[in-house]
Amino acid sequence: MATILVADANALIRFALRTQLERLSVAILEAADGPAALDLARAAHPRVAVLDCALPRLSGVEVCAQLKADPATADIRVAILTGSIDPDLQGYAVTAGAACFLTKPWAMQALRQQIRALLAD
Repeated sequence: MATILVADANALIRFALRTQLERLSVAILEAADGPAALDLARAAHPRVAVLDCALPRLSGVEVCAQLKADPATADIRVAILTGSIDPDLQGYAVTAGAACFLTKPWAMQALRQQIRALLAD
């Protein structure tokens, strides 16, 4: 069974993501801040990490960059999730190594489709 790491400071967002992603028959790990997400990713090596851009203490983009810089975690596929309207943010995420960029609020079917594609790669 594949594992997905969901990292967002908001417990309700994590719950909503977990509820949607469990439909893909995957195991879900959760983190509430950047350092916890990084530690979980290094320890559990999930197939996919869904990281909120505005994670406390270490942003999702920074977590992504650190994962991609480490050969042991570089193969984790990262989706950056954001509620920001900053037009440069997607470029920063892609430069950091993110495989896709999702905006809040998300369409449930589109979210599952994007994550399903990341799981299949």
